[in-house]
Amino acid sequence: MMNISVKIISLCAALFLCGSASAQKSAEQPFITIDGKEYVPSDFFNPYFGQYLKKDGANAKSIEDFVGDFANARIVIGEARAQGLDTTQAFKSAVKNYADAYSSTYYYDSQAVEKLARQAAERAREDVKVSHILVPVGRYAFAKDTLAAKQRIDSVYAALKAGAKFEDLALKVNGSQEGGDLGYITVFQVPYVLETAAYDTPVGSFSEPVRTEYGYHIVMPTERRPETGMAELAHIMIMRKGSDSLDRKSFADIKEAYARLKAGEPFDRIAMSYTEDASTQAAGGYIGFYGIGELLPEIEKLVFDTPDGSFTSIIATPTGWDIIKVLSRVKNSDYDARKDFLEKKVASSDRYVPFQRAYAKSKMQDYPLDVDGAQYDKVREVLSNMGFLFGEWKNSVITNPNEKLFTLGDTEFTTSDFYSSLVYSMDNYGESAELAQVIDEKFSDFVASQVLSLYVAGLPEKDPKVRKAIEEYGESVLSYNLISAYCRDALADVDPDTLSAMYDRNPGKYMWKQRVRFDVVKCDDFESARKARELMSAGKTYQEVLAELNRGIVQVAEGQQITEFPENAFKPDFEVKKGVSDVIEEDGVFFIFNILEIIEPAQKTFDEALPEVREDFVEAVAKAYPAKLRETHQIQITAKQLKALSKAVASEKKKRGIK
Repeated sequence: MMNISVKIISLCAALFLCGSASAQKSAEQPFITIDGKEYVPSDFFNPYFGQYLKKDGANAKSIEDFVGDFANARIVIGEARAQGLDTTQAFKSAVKNYADAYSSTYYYDSQAVEKLARQAAERAREDVKVSHILVPVGRYAFAKDTLAAKQRIDSVYAALKAGAKFEDLALKVNGSQEGGDLGYITVFQVPYVLETAAYDTPVGSFSEPVRTEYGYHIVMPTERRPETGMAELAHIMIMRKGSDSLDRKSFADIKEAYARLKAGEPFDRIAMSYTEDASTQAAGGYIGFYGIGELLPEIEKLVFDTPDGSFTSIIATPTGWDIIKVLSRVKNSDYDARKDFLEKKVASSDRYVPFQRAYAKSKMQDYPLDVDGAQYDKVREVLSNMGFLFGEWKNSVITNPNEKLFTLGDTEFTTSDFYSSLVYSMDNYGESAELAQVIDEKFSDFVASQVLSLYVAGLPEKDPKVRKAIEEYGESVLSYNLISAYCRDALADVDPDTLSAMYDRNPGKYMWKQRVRFDVVKCDDFESARKARELMSAGKTYQEVLAELNRGIVQVAEGQQITEFPENAFKPDFEVKKGVSDVIEEDGVFFIFNILEIIEPAQKTFDEALPEVREDFVEAVAKAYPAKLRETHQIQITAKQLKALSKAVASEKKKRGIK
């Protein structure tokens, strides 16, 4: 029934394009009446133009034909409701899941996310090498510590403006021999304000002081270069064991793995056999995408100098030995190709935080905040002790957990609600943190998150666009469920003679394509595959090949198959001809095919064609069902109403810029 369900889905999709009707607009004249319910042109526009644009206009149905489809869709949906299909738990769950998924995008300011993602793509065109001067101070430090740090960075800035050398001050202030060199950076690698200073400041100049969670910085870009991008990597890692003898064994192992790679064996297979990185072994050593600054410097240059599809030489690391393969490369400056990645990175990064707070604030007009000041003071008192910093408060009994802390509109939140939001986010502050600042900011962010939750939950009632999308999805589910049930019943009751007659009426439809009958032997290593090919070339069947090779640890699988879809069974460049193929490697597995017979196209017998005949029967039943339903419904439409609808559609085309 899987293919049959696809047929029904296709029909429902066509019907549904004609579907959802909105409330009647009093200023419009109805163009059709179905069972006494009137529909106006605006009900017709979205489904019609959806099909019109999808079909490029010229191939779309005429307005008159589409009115018939529109009526069919309304009748099918009405019948589904009459049968109570919209009251089932399965239907309600499906609509709720869709509504949750559809509404979830409204948790974020999509315009701000897109703007920041495009900015990131533009910045990613270049890598910037930067140095910085840092006066450290925590984001939530005591006021006196923050003030002292600010005064010091201001004095450094004044010295730079007076002509002091950046390198000299960096060595003095940073207290390290690197002089504040951060190396090359790209987007998403450093705090956003630091990134902005790096990209907005000319090479050789220095920025004004900027504040991050680490302290106050002054940034100097020293070089720019075209982007390096990101590399998708896999690796084989062998650890040093600590003694001379074991160290020699580790190096011998990595050399052996390297020799097998050079001999042409698949990287993922060798990784599974040799790597000691347990987290990546099952995935053939796959470790994902890496950009500049994310690998050891000595490894980074080697990796980014390695062509795609190739692997490095043996690399000595502080802990052992590595061989790294470059699987592919991507450029974050390609916004169209990297849009999803960039937007996800933006939404989870510090650059989006102020936009998210502003977005939440804009929604608070519908959910006014009322904080119980006395209860909030108690919360701050409980949290503002040093045990709180180390998580001790989590194990204590919360006093009055159900006491109201604040309300948003008509919704009440308790002290326990707020405490629960802190459990995983409050262990990252030292004893120098100003707890009042931490608590107030966490409380503000918790309130903002609840505002957005209430806003998103209320969208189906308040936003016509969201409500319409959910209604349309629900109607598509109803159409599918009704027609599916009808087709299942029809198929269960169909007379075999009816199917046989359908087969007889279409003698040229149910045909076999050219088919190929073949043996296939599959091996895990090249040497076994080579032996298997020799045996098959000598006339051995796949059973005889297995008897010869399936011994010990050699893993060989087999099969005899027939297919009319060689493109699915073989690689695109495989030449289908009788005889034994060369050894073919794909994803670390080795295949040998023996083409035994090439069978020319022929008509299928009725039994062979029966699954297709059943599909065609279901498709015919599904197409006929709306017309059958119309026999019991009253539809009224006049030439005058059609003419008025045509004028309304022409006017709407002009509004939408459709020629």
